[in-house]
Amino acid sequence: MKIAIIGKGNLGTQLYNALKPMVSVQWYARDYPTSMNADLVIVSVSDKETLEVCERIDAALVAHTAGIVPQIDRPNAGVLYPLYSFTKGAEVDWANIPFLIETAKEDNLSILKETVTLLGAKFYSMSSAQRTKIHAAAVIVNNFTNHLYTLAEDYCKEHNLTFEVLHGIMQQGPIKAIELGAKQAQTGPAIRGDYDTIENHLESIRQKEIKELYKHISTSIRNRHEL
Repeated sequence: MKIAIIGKGNLGTQLYNALKPMVSVQWYARDYPTSMNADLVIVSVSDKETLEVCERIDAALVAHTAGIVPQIDRPNAGVLYPLYSFTKGAEVDWANIPFLIETAKEDNLSILKETVTLLGAKFYSMSSAQRTKIHAAAVIVNNFTNHLYTLAEDYCKEHNLTFEVLHGIMQQGPIKAIELGAKQAQTGPAIRGDYDTIENHLESIRQKEIKELYKHISTSIRNRHEL
C-alpha cells in the first residue's frame, strides 16, 4: 500500500512514525503536491483548513482526520478520525484507540480498514452526523473532566493542599466507569443525598463560579440517579 500524509502536527507525526515501517509513506507539510500516486492520502491539518486541502487533492482516496468536519462531497472522499488526544513524542498505544471511518464509496472502506488494522487499532463505521455527536461526548469525557482537574488543582493551591494526593482517585475514576459502567460507578455526597457534606464543601469554595458549578453538577447527579 502507498500512503501519503499531509500534516506534520501531533497526529500527522504519530501516523507517519507508526506507518513508515510497514508501508510506503510520503509525508508533507504545506508543500504538498495536489496530484499523488497513492492508494490513500491522509489529510491531518487544522479543522479550518481540512476541506480546502481535501478538495485540492487528486488521488484514489482522500481521507481527513477531523472530528467535526463532514466528509467532502466527492467520490474519492473518506474520513479516518482517531478518537484520541495526540502529542508529538508521546508513546501511543494504538490498540486502545478507536478510529471512526467513513467513505463516499463503499469499495474504499476496505482501504481505511486495512490502514487501521496495520496500526493495530480498532475501527467503527460512522456517518459524519454520528461522528459529530460522538465528538461532543468526547469533549465532555475528556476536555470537561480535565478542566475539573484544573479547578481542583487551583483549589488545592488556594488551601495549601498537596494536589498529588488526588492522583490515585483521578486514575481510578475512568477505570471504574469503563469496567462498571458510568452510572453504576458514580459515588459521592450528591448521589447519597448527603447535603451536610455538600454545604460544608460549598463553604470552603471561595470562587463564585466554581461554587455554582459544584451546585449544578451535584444537582445533576442527584436528578440523574433519582430516575
